[in-house]
Amino acid sequence: MLRKLLVKDVRLNPHLFWAAVPFFAWVAYALREDGAPVGMLTAVSALMGAATGSTIAAREDRFHATALLASLPVPRSTLVLSRYVMSLAAGAAAFGAAAVLATILPWSPHGFAAAFDARSVMMALVMVGTSVAILLPAALRFGLVGVVGLFAAMQVTGVALFFASTVFGYRQPMRLVFGRIESGILALHARLSDVGVNIAVLGALVAVLWVSYRTSVWLVGRRDL
Repeated sequence: MLRKLLVKDVRLNPHLFWAAVPFFAWVAYALREDGAPVGMLTAVSALMGAATGSTIAAREDRFHATALLASLPVPRSTLVLSRYVMSLAAGAAAFGAAAVLATILPWSPHGFAAAFDARSVMMALVMVGTSVAILLPAALRFGLVGVVGLFAAMQVTGVALFFASTVFGYRQPMRLVFGRIESGILALHARLSDVGVNIAVLGALVAVLWVSYRTSVWLVGRRDL
């Protein structure tokens, strides 16, 4: 049944995936630049793919397809699981597409080893898993409103922080906070070549996804579909 649900998502939402073509055209163009950061391009591509997969649930909720799926003789936990598998698979496929472009395009200076570097793969996994864990509970519980509201809240928070840093003279503390976040991400990327660190990161990522999945199952169970 899980396989059938995944096939359904792909067949009924092909335009969402075709909409990613312009993005990969930009990736191909960006690879023309000297010193193009292939790790960043593949990680951002993976994030885009995961976000696209996560919005399938929001789109179907808009057209009341979620209520139809809930009427099928399938546990809601399986329906939720299919959303997580689809989103993670879309993120992995987007990473693979960007990495292949970096490898085969004649103007790209990157080879297979650089495109599929272990640190880049792990960083993409972290970004995909984290984005799916955050987006799907909102999409499954509140539909498109939840996804839009989440992005709007993030944007408003960013504007508020910028306003506070400019008007009230908090620019230096804000730089310190965001500088710490940036240095933490760079430090994590640098340490992802260590096997022990990779195992710890994967364990933490699996735990976060499990908590997110169980939260989504609980939220969907409370919906009156």
